[in-house]
Amino acid sequence: MAAWEELVGKEVAAGTFSWTSDRTLLYAIGVGAGLSDPLDELQFTTENTRGVEQQVVPTFMTQMASAGGGWIKQLGFPAREWDGYPEGLLHGEQSVTLHRSIPAAGTVEVRQVLVGVFDKGSGALCVSDTHATLADTGEPLGSTRMGLFVRGQGGFGGPRQPADALPWEKLEREPDLTVSLPLPIGQSLIFRLSGDRNPHGTDPAIAKEDGFDRPIFFGLGTYGFASRAILKGLCDGDVDRFGAFEGRFSQPVFPGDRLDTRIWLTEGGAQFQTLANGERVVIDRGIFRYR
Repeated sequence: MAAWEELVGKEVAAGTFSWTSDRTLLYAIGVGAGLSDPLDELQFTTENTRGVEQQVVPTFMTQMASAGGGWIKQLGFPAREWDGYPEGLLHGEQSVTLHRSIPAAGTVEVRQVLVGVFDKGSGALCVSDTHATLADTGEPLGSTRMGLFVRGQGGFGGPRQPADALPWEKLEREPDLTVSLPLPIGQSLIFRLSGDRNPHGTDPAIAKEDGFDRPIFFGLGTYGFASRAILKGLCDGDVDRFGAFEGRFSQPVFPGDRLDTRIWLTEGGAQFQTLANGERVVIDRGIFRYR
């Protein structure tokens, strides 16, 4: 029996996560808010603009999964020497569901559960759910689902995806709108300050070891850019309309790319894809739902 089989359905980590107004402001800048127009998105980048209440970019929810620690290390895959994480590890997919908007500062209790390890043929997709509850009130804040892909560990005969995966069919019509956002050349140096210090985003040698010809931009950073595109295109910048958001990472993004999020309106929300420079799909099978 593989080590991970005994952990499926069980809590693999628990803890608390606290944040300040400064941390949410830094995250917003890390996913590009205000960098192309300092007077745009002031609700995310300032806390003292007259008549503007500070809001939090909804994908900040992904930061709360860090309180669970290195659950992926418990699954028994061959590990990298430099950090103990599985060899060939990539971020495969991500989703966020919010029951209410995220406070500018606060503390949550988090619990992380291993949903399962799924057979993708060329690798294993390891899926966990993190549930966050506001510590001061006990109110559910939301949850985030992370799928980590371990190359070379597939072929074990298991199911391909979780039973509760949302259905997705490609729409053949032209998108209803496209929101384009520039990715500054030095953006990785800002985003990493929110906690993702994986050196394949800054170290050329590590990037090559991980299969990239140069440092890439972080997957969760790209995810945050795409959420801003949805906020701009569908929510008028209002986080109270943002309910659920998910996507799969399909190709790497490089600093300096332009991120084009193509949006198809559907009942209750939208489907989307994010492309780099209008050419290669970097987030696929995207789904957004209003709250």
